[in-house]
Amino acid sequence: MISMSSGLFGKRLLLPFLALLLLSLSIPAGGLVSTASAADEPAALPPLPALSDASKTSAMPNVLVIGTGGTISGQANDGDPTNLQNYKSGTYKIEDMVAQLPRKDKIADVSTYQFGNKGSGSYAIGDLYDLSLTVDQALKTYDGVVVTSGTDTMEDIAYFLDLTVQSEKPVVVTGAMRPWDVIGTDAPANLYNAIKLAGSGKTKWYGTVIMLNDMIQAAREVTKTNAQRLDTFKTPILGSLGYIDQDNISIYRLNDRALKAGKPDWKTPFDLSKIQKTDLPMVEVAFAYQDADGGGIKGMVADGAKGIVTAGTGAGGISPKMSAARTEAIKQGVIFVTTTRTGSGTMYPSDSEGIIAGDNLNAQHARMMLLVSLAFSKDFQTIKGWFATYGRQDISTADVEGTADPVDMPPATPPVAPPVPVALKDIAGHWAMASIEEAVAEGIVSGYSDGTFKPNQKLTRAEFAVMLINALKPQGTGAELAFKDNAKIKGWAADAVAQAVKAGIVSGYSDGTFKPDATITRSEMAVMIAKAMKLDTSAGTATGFADDAKIPAWAKGAVKAAKDNAIIGGRSGGMFAPNDTATRSEAVAILVKLPAAS
Repeated sequence: MISMSSGLFGKRLLLPFLALLLLSLSIPAGGLVSTASAADEPAALPPLPALSDASKTSAMPNVLVIGTGGTISGQANDGDPTNLQNYKSGTYKIEDMVAQLPRKDKIADVSTYQFGNKGSGSYAIGDLYDLSLTVDQALKTYDGVVVTSGTDTMEDIAYFLDLTVQSEKPVVVTGAMRPWDVIGTDAPANLYNAIKLAGSGKTKWYGTVIMLNDMIQAAREVTKTNAQRLDTFKTPILGSLGYIDQDNISIYRLNDRALKAGKPDWKTPFDLSKIQKTDLPMVEVAFAYQDADGGGIKGMVADGAKGIVTAGTGAGGISPKMSAARTEAIKQGVIFVTTTRTGSGTMYPSDSEGIIAGDNLNAQHARMMLLVSLAFSKDFQTIKGWFATYGRQDISTADVEGTADPVDMPPATPPVAPPVPVALKDIAGHWAMASIEEAVAEGIVSGYSDGTFKPNQKLTRAEFAVMLINALKPQGTGAELAFKDNAKIKGWAADAVAQAVKAGIVSGYSDGTFKPDATITRSEMAVMIAKAMKLDTSAGTATGFADDAKIPAWAKGAVKAAKDNAIIGGRSGGMFAPNDTATRSEAVAILVKLPAAS
């Protein structure tokens, strides 16, 4: 737990008093984790090593290496360096391992922190809560963090960090397939390259990444594919982000998080500092196979599971017995997520109550996503929305246009400041929270008198007209209203509707009415936006959405134009849902993208 401040890692770690210091800490074998009961307040995390004066003034990046154990810190049995598979995991201290790395090149000023020293599968979810908060705390001071971990559940741990760490600075998880002291070990090289990657800043804004065997992988997508081989970690279908060749760190692929660099919605809503570890619920995985019984699901529910991920056959199929057990569990309030046991493939959404499509998340990743979601909300629609946004990570052209490449962004360039937080009671953790706050700050929309926003409430035509005009901010007065139901247009909406009529955005229905209190469909919303933005709607023969055939002919041109201009996107599974009623949150998420609203 001492900072090294000169040379490659610069400082001497093996000072005689360290042993006495570590003994005086009385660290339990399980590592530096809280032992507070459910009724207690969470115990304070152990202090992190402070940066030395030399590190503060050094031109080198400051990297903290957090050791949790695993094979990378393993010791071969019987002192036999050929014992590649027989070893004691979690033996060597992280400070000693870092001290043994070559110091020829100066790549970073490194400090170390021993969080724990055991196999990755031995950590409880509450321990990961502590680990995530430790990483976030470290990144307030350090330029990057490396977490060493066992590989068995490394992808679970890394994705938990990816979902919950709130800092944009690099977080690199690494480990090894062979213990530290055997012939042909990959441990020192992996640790060295992970420090090099974290210090380079190349993965800033990417979220958490895994780096082993010289390959850089996104935590959300990577999985362990082999029990023995050194190249075990792979990203099915999508491929790695990049790789390291000695002094060359090459990044060839952006993920959706990197494309949101500096934007308010870069952060997930899963800020662990706002909850206690006891808020993290039990979430289990049910594996499907031929004629699988439903007893597993029943047992999980009986044990207190609040969510269950099914690893189904093919495109997520489960047996009739499992399906029956799932139906009963849903009646008891359990939320399910569908994934596939095949190793890759996308699960597309349906209208099934209580069941969320896991997109292309594997079962273990979907479990982490559902677990943290349930810790912040019990509302099914809210969690479903999080899976469709933070879980799906589908790249939108709206994220690309006008966004500087985070890799090439000058260090002195500050990120875009988020809007001033709005004190609304019911948006904390909502998938559209950042957009709602921005829309309120821009004067596009406001909350209700009781301090709520009602993000999932269906939107009326009058409400959307007001929001749209507030976003466009047109000058002058509107047209004189001549609708048959003028009397139904309330005073708070009359001016906005009049301006929308003058701008040619709305013209009413064929019967001469406006229907201000009727809910607005997504198709109608697209048409109004296309007219407002004067988009070319002449090329609307095919929109590219999976439900293109359901989009009315009168709306296809507008839908396609809005999509092509990155104003309106689809819902999960590439669907547009043209006849669904738009919600207040959907509307503001679209309106803050309009040029006049920026």
